[in-house]
Amino acid sequence: MDSSPSNHQGHHGMFPRLVSQPDPLSLTLLFKKHKTTVLLMLPSTSTIATTKELLLRSLQSRGLQEINGDVIPDDASNIEFGVPVDKNDLEKGWTSLEPDVPQELLTKSAGRKSAVGQGTLQAAELKNGQSIAFRFRKRGAEDHAQDDTVDDLEDPGWDVILPKYEEEEEEEEMS
Repeated sequence: MDSSPSNHQGHHGMFPRLVSQPDPLSLTLLFKKHKTTVLLMLPSTSTIATTKELLLRSLQSRGLQEINGDVIPDDASNIEFGVPVDKNDLEKGWTSLEPDVPQELLTKSAGRKSAVGQGTLQAAELKNGQSIAFRFRKRGAEDHAQDDTVDDLEDPGWDVILPKYEEEEEEEEMS
């Protein structure tokens, strides 16, 4: 009879292993553009290119054609990511996540493990729960003329609208 309780205890001892725990190597990232936020849970070993593909598929699955007048591209390579200048104060702005490496070079070297490893979320030092800005790069001859104008500026900017808590508090008081 002693074996029955020990089996019972053994069963409960195994229970935590059966419960699905979040993978400690996964990251939940908040991708932001204008008032849109897309939450994706990704392995930290995902490449930036794979992450762009998943973000694009997520936007397309919702039937979105554009965000604040910016047309959603058909090709994920036309998505750019930005990381906060100060992770504790998103209002300080964003800076490009990716170095200025032509997409063709990234694609050609994708077979090499070292190149793939350098382009991972982990290598980019992204943290769980971090906000990432995204924008759409424009391609084509017409866009080169626009690029000349953009070069005169420091950066085309990141269209991210952060919630203002003062407004929310006022709305609650009015209700």
